[in-house]
Amino acid sequence: MLDQWDGRSLRTFMTVMEEKNFSRAADKLGYVQSTVTTHIAQLEKASGKKLFDRLPRGVEPTEAGAALARFARQFAALSEALEEDLLRTEQPRGVLKVRALEAYCVTRLPELLASYAEHYPEVELRLSTGFMEDMCGRVLEQKDDLGLVPRDPGHDGLEFVPLAIEELVWVRAPEGKGGGKQVYISYGNACLYHELGESSLREAGYALHDRRSFPSVELIKRMVQSGFGISLLPKVNVEEELRAGKLIALDFPLPEPVHQGFIHLKGKQLRPAAAAFMDWVRAGLA
Repeated sequence: MLDQWDGRSLRTFMTVMEEKNFSRAADKLGYVQSTVTTHIAQLEKASGKKLFDRLPRGVEPTEAGAALARFARQFAALSEALEEDLLRTEQPRGVLKVRALEAYCVTRLPELLASYAEHYPEVELRLSTGFMEDMCGRVLEQKDDLGLVPRDPGHDGLEFVPLAIEELVWVRAPEGKGGGKQVYISYGNACLYHELGESSLREAGYALHDRRSFPSVELIKRMVQSGFGISLLPKVNVEEELRAGKLIALDFPLPEPVHQGFIHLKGKQLRPAAAAFMDWVRAGLA
């Protein structure tokens, strides 16, 4: 019997029960009256019972119709509960793990993170920092939902979503600070910026006396300001210091701007929290 019934016919049946009239039920549902008649006839055929008595003043349910109404109401309640439950699964919620470059977190994300958390209070955002190879590995292993990387890793298992173009700049301390050595300061070999800086200097024939790595962009900037060495950094990270004269831009060869973007596991549907975070950051940086 069940395979001969459908939700649309049951909805029509319940509307006829409420309106006690085929014509008014049709108007309420936006159908022509013949459609209502067909739906009721289908239910009567499936149940093998007459469901309504046609009276001069309208229709009344038969005993079988009254019995069906009780189950139709349960069906409608279950349908509404299912719809609500499915809608809840579409709402951003749960733990969201995002890993990004420390330099990116410091300058671009704080206000966006705060507004995202306020807008989606049911999401527990866990942000951590790392470098590109590390981020790719964690997303592939599904330890993180999203990575925010400085360029497309070109990995078959990862989807790259472009976000912003990042300009880089060489910086040094103002005149009079430091001893003249060209110490290259960076995050270290794991960082793309370190690799780009080394390549640029090598191609231009610059010789470096030493290389030193530090774990944060703020510490790198302070070391450069002290005259300890030079560094290649995202322009957005040093704009304030350049305007204030705390750092000076060097006329050194620059690599091409890097294309920042999100990575996520290819072929896996993003959870609502991750999709909302990507949209939130992209809109905030537009």
